[in-house]
Parts: sequence; structure tokens; C-alpha cells
Amino acid sequence: MASAERHCEISAEFMEHADDQMRQGDLLQASEKAWGAVAHCVNSIARANGWRTGSNELLVANARRLYERDRDQVDHRRRLWQGARSLHANFYQELLDEGEVRQGINDAKELIEAFMELADRPDVSEPESRP
Repeated sequence: MASAERHCEISAEFMEHADDQMRQGDLLQASEKAWGAVAHCVNSIARANGWRTGSNELLVANARRLYERDRDQVDHRRRLWQGARSLHANFYQELLDEGEVRQGINDAKELIEAFMELADRPDVSEPESRP
């Protein structure tokens, strides 16, 4: 299994590939690379925090665990997450047009930035330590 650092590296590489594929007009590959970047970002943070990984169910739970850390932005971040997941579905079903894929990639980039920021915040489900 990849380390937290390797997942982070893969995430950055995949986002670069998504941009390249988008420029080349390959919407399916651009979709899947952007989705992969998000998934690897989540796995990177999960590994660094000692959370379980290894299944789609755990990926979704870990993403939710992250975006719920900021109650003020939870609805927005949930929408970004759903947009990223739609890119994954697009790879298999070719449902999205160029504008939708471009928006999905932008959402994925914003979500990755948010997840990296949220990685250092405490889980809302865990009680905060009191001095």
C-alpha cells in the first residue's frame, strides 16, 4: 500500500494529467484523472491520520469525515465532492460535456485544496481535548 506521502504525490501528478488530457480533448481521461487526484488526496490524509483505507466505502467515509470538519462550508464541500464523484461516473458512462468536465476538474482542485486545509482540523465527531 502507498504511503501518505506517495498518495499526495500521485494526487498532484493526476491533477496535472487531468489538465493535460482536458487540453487534448480527452474528456474521459481528464475525468478519471481528476477523480483519481481527489481519491489519492483523501487517502493521503487518511493514511497520515491512521484512518482505515482500502475500499470505496472507506474513501467516501473519509471524505465525509474531512468535509464535515468545517460546519460553515459543509454543504459547499459536499457539492464539490459530488461533482468529483460525477467525474468518476463519467469515465464509465460518458455523460458529461466539455463544460461539465471542466467545471468538475475545477471543483476537484478546490476540493483538494479544502481537504489539505481541513486535514489539520480536529474531527467534529471526536471531543476536543481540554487543558
